[in-house]
Amino acid sequence: MTCARTTMFCCAFFLCLGVAGLVLPLSAQQDDSIISTYQKALAADPNDVIAQFNLGLAYYNMERIQEAKAALEKCLALNRRDQAAHREVDGPANQLLGILYYSHLKDDRRAINYFRSSLQHLPDDADTHHAMGLTYLRLKEYGNAVQSFKKALENGRAQDPEVFYSMGRAHYEMGQYKETIESYEQSLRLKPDFQPALEALALLYHRQEQNEKAIVMLKRLVKLDPMNFNANYLLGLNYYRQKNYSEMVAAYNRAVAVKPDLADAHYNLGMAYYYQTRYDLAIEALKKAVTLNPKDGEAFNLLGQAQSAAAELHLQNGTLAIAKEQYNEAIAEFQKVLQIDATHHKAKALLEDSERKLKEEYEAHMLLAGKFYRDKRLEDAYNEYELALRLDPGSQEAREGLRVTKVQLGKLLAGKLASGKEAEKMGDYQSARERYEAALQLQSNYAPAREALRALEGKLLAMIKNLHAGAKKMMAQDDLKEAIVKYRRMKDLAVIIGNAEWEEKALASLTRVNDMKAETIKNYLEKGKQAYKSKANINATKLFNKVLALDPQNKTANEYIMRLTGTQSAAKVAAEKVKEMYYKGVDLYVKGRIEEAIKAWQEVIELDPDNQDAQINIERAQAKLVAIRKLTEGK
Repeated sequence: MTCARTTMFCCAFFLCLGVAGLVLPLSAQQDDSIISTYQKALAADPNDVIAQFNLGLAYYNMERIQEAKAALEKCLALNRRDQAAHREVDGPANQLLGILYYSHLKDDRRAINYFRSSLQHLPDDADTHHAMGLTYLRLKEYGNAVQSFKKALENGRAQDPEVFYSMGRAHYEMGQYKETIESYEQSLRLKPDFQPALEALALLYHRQEQNEKAIVMLKRLVKLDPMNFNANYLLGLNYYRQKNYSEMVAAYNRAVAVKPDLADAHYNLGMAYYYQTRYDLAIEALKKAVTLNPKDGEAFNLLGQAQSAAAELHLQNGTLAIAKEQYNEAIAEFQKVLQIDATHHKAKALLEDSERKLKEEYEAHMLLAGKFYRDKRLEDAYNEYELALRLDPGSQEAREGLRVTKVQLGKLLAGKLASGKEAEKMGDYQSARERYEAALQLQSNYAPAREALRALEGKLLAMIKNLHAGAKKMMAQDDLKEAIVKYRRMKDLAVIIGNAEWEEKALASLTRVNDMKAETIKNYLEKGKQAYKSKANINATKLFNKVLALDPQNKTANEYIMRLTGTQSAAKVAAEKVKEMYYKGVDLYVKGRIEEAIKAWQEVIELDPDNQDAQINIERAQAKLVAIRKLTEGK
């Protein structure tokens, strides 16, 4: 199975070290006038320790680093006989020098020495303990860092989330993950939206493959900042581990919005779409991935798989549209196939047939509409004008025909309702819905159509729930093929009634079953290869046939069956026969040979009883024959 990319994930969640939060012992206005004041005080008394400290503090507050350093170092050396003054300033002066050497001069050993000296005078200063802990952390002396952070907590910083966060980092570097988690969690108890702790804890859970816990942290991060790239990227990876491709798609869409030039993000997004069977979107994302990284062979391979699957799906959709006489939709589907593969022979042929049929059907519907209108068969006339307009949305003639027949509304409404009921009876629920809605477009308060629509939606929802239960039962019995059939039907019905929740459930379930199917095939293939290698040919044949029961076109299984039996597998032969007969039926239907098309599709059902597309086409074709007979008999 193709894996999500983690190599480009930016692990630098951790913030740069800093001493934000240290409380300065004194304060000064950032103004040169105060510098002048202290300089005058020192000119009057060069041994004034307090004035020398205040000068250094003023430089520090104005971020005049070198001058602050020089003034504070001079303060510590100045007039050591004035013990009272030094008792007052040595603690804060050493603290400030430690901060300068840590934050600005990047000399951590000197910083530690100054912090130690500061603590000799101010042993209970929590800020100095915290600053020293951060310095030890950067020196990778993690045990000393933990001890310093504990001292900071003991001396007044017990409610500071930054101290717990910093201590958690030190524990992490020592491999003490239990203590790491405790520290980060305490940081978040004190400040639930403290992003550094959320990020660090999410990353730790991710590395430990505790996906649920990682997702909880990452969702909190994304809620705080929806465009946090690292959080969205990592969230996508954890959803990938759970095979929750819907949420994975959402996370990577946010990620690529922030960093559209990162190839791996587009690759992962494309992979998620692929597993959702949303192949067009997968192609779009994977094309961006290979454009950004033209040497990515794996991305090109997945792109090829997505293109092949998309072409097959659009070809399938086009044939179903033909059976419903939705030639515009069919043409659009075949054109999508040709956008993927401009040389696709079957798509070209079906596109030409559809375009020819569209023109023929449009002209036929217009002729019939005129005849029915003259014969006062208004419902039939209206239906024919409507069908003609669907085929050619720009036809002014068809629009005018609709306008003039619409005048006699009552008959039209009754006819729409009756035709909807007939379609529903035939199991053509999409057409039934369309006809009820067409009646409501003519008259929005037409109660019978509203009631029929509500009843249809209730009926289909009950069917959806039954299909869902049946599919789950099939999965429990490892009948993945039948489960896929039920979930597909469930999705189609959800689309008809516009129920996004059930459509999403069906899509997610299809994704899970396809994953199970892929894993099952992989296991059978591995066992089959081992049996073949061990010369257990009977067992190997059984295993490869199990693969082909799930995927008749599986190249590896078919190759081994050929080696084992000397002939093509029965599954492959049957699958090719099914495909041949299915497309034969489509060709016959397009040519107007409807009864022959039905026979061809019935052969498909005999070979593959679960072939839903053939069954749908048969129902459509039978409905078409009924309609033709009615028209011919003038009913």
